[in-house]
Amino acid sequence: MNFQNNKYTLRLAADSDNDGIREIFHSEGFSGGLSVKYLRDPKPYESFCADGDSAAILVVTDNENRRTAAVGGAVIRMEYVNGTAEKCAYLTGLKIHPDYRRKISFIAKAYSFLFDNISDCKYCYTTILDDNAAAIAMLEKGHKNMPVYNYLGHYTTYCFNEGKNIIPVEKDNFDGFDKLMENYFSHMDHVPVNYKCGGFGEGHFYSLRENGEIIACCFISDQKAHKQYKMLSYGGIYKLISKLPTKLLGYPEFPKADSIIDHGVVSYLYIRNSDRKLCSDFLRSAAAQTDFSLLLWGGFENNPLCGAMDRLRSVKYGSRFYSVSLDGKNAPTGIIGAETALL
Repeated sequence: MNFQNNKYTLRLAADSDNDGIREIFHSEGFSGGLSVKYLRDPKPYESFCADGDSAAILVVTDNENRRTAAVGGAVIRMEYVNGTAEKCAYLTGLKIHPDYRRKISFIAKAYSFLFDNISDCKYCYTTILDDNAAAIAMLEKGHKNMPVYNYLGHYTTYCFNEGKNIIPVEKDNFDGFDKLMENYFSHMDHVPVNYKCGGFGEGHFYSLRENGEIIACCFISDQKAHKQYKMLSYGGIYKLISKLPTKLLGYPEFPKADSIIDHGVVSYLYIRNSDRKLCSDFLRSAAAQTDFSLLLWGGFENNPLCGAMDRLRSVKYGSRFYSVSLDGKNAPTGIIGAETALL
């Protein structure tokens, strides 16, 4: 559909839009003490689709020169909410090319178009980085004909890799994991039903057992085929810290500026009774079996594993977690288990 005197076209994206979407992603980075550019190379549309069962990604095209001016939409996947598998939509990728900021004035209509395409999703949610103050102020204020962004709490991503062989961990022994999905993960909100989702990347399953029962486990995967983090620069206190031998102190080694971060992502982390020492010993031992420079795991503020993760030396960054709806309803009420790999 066309807007602003037929200057722009708004439509669902397709494979043919990869180049235009990629240009927008490369034009942006999120700033702060750690200035990082989040990429979905080489094919952004394929990357969005890999994160779920399907995707409703919108693009805005300049009708005069055919440039892609903006992108954004939803990844759709089955997730557990209140103990039941539900169709959910994660709003993501909202970016406007720097050349078109303050020029596009039909955001409300774009949201309406998006929600028409995800009307069969019972729950919708998103995250916004703490440093993105402008977006937070705009969306939390609320506007006529816009969806309601209901702030649920804080989500922390932990960056760590204090690898050390402390306890013996098994690799790719899945016995008992389906039982964990049924008895543990299915009782957390926004945990993806499909733990083999392509967006997690290629990886391995690590576990620790006692009398044959899993007492700690996780996947550690390589996402770089679909997602990358590019370190741009350091500011504030991080500019000084990045020059220190942080690895000798047990913290992750800071990647060089203008480099792709060699990261692995931890998902479906289970620690019996959320035991802090067990969590530390298990993750350090599993990390020692990998070659990643940096591992990422994220947890919502009501996830008891966040307390366990505080035992590890890590660098953290935070996001605000929202349920999003047209009427302000349908927000989960339990422990949120959203995986940072798919956010």
